[in-house]
Amino acid sequence: MLIPSRMRLDASWHDIVIHNVSSRGLMAGCDQPPAIGSYVEIRRGTLVIVGRVQWNKGRFFGLRSQDRLSVKALIDEPRLASRPVRTDTSVENDRRAERRLAHEAQMARKVERSRSFASMFQFLVLVAVGVTMAGIAAHTVFTMLSAPAAQIEDALKVR
Repeated sequence: MLIPSRMRLDASWHDIVIHNVSSRGLMAGCDQPPAIGSYVEIRRGTLVIVGRVQWNKGRFFGLRSQDRLSVKALIDEPRLASRPVRTDTSVENDRRAERRLAHEAQMARKVERSRSFASMFQFLVLVAVGVTMAGIAAHTVFTMLSAPAAQIEDALKVR
């Protein structure tokens, strides 16, 4: 899941993408991740998450929230109607940002394809296991009932 959001660190706002959410924290990525121990405020629409940075590596960081998080509420919260105005209007930075966003979008599509393939594969494996178990059960029942049925058949033929 990739959820675009805004983060306030000290007095400045930054664009972030939330990659993973649990009941007490999240993993997000941004151009300049906050330092470990920093307190940040993350906004997605009307939702506000306040937490402390527990780790950072590269462009990613982990946040432990003060309150429990609702994953469904975070996903269902609508995006802002318009994109925030950028303070940096440098052409080179825009070019790199667009390339980075395109790469993140491509990675999000790959992740979603992998997730759907894994779900489909898991379903097929479970169906195969179920069919196999049903076949084994049917064979066992047939074996158990065939001997008494043969005896009954022989007893009926004699008379």
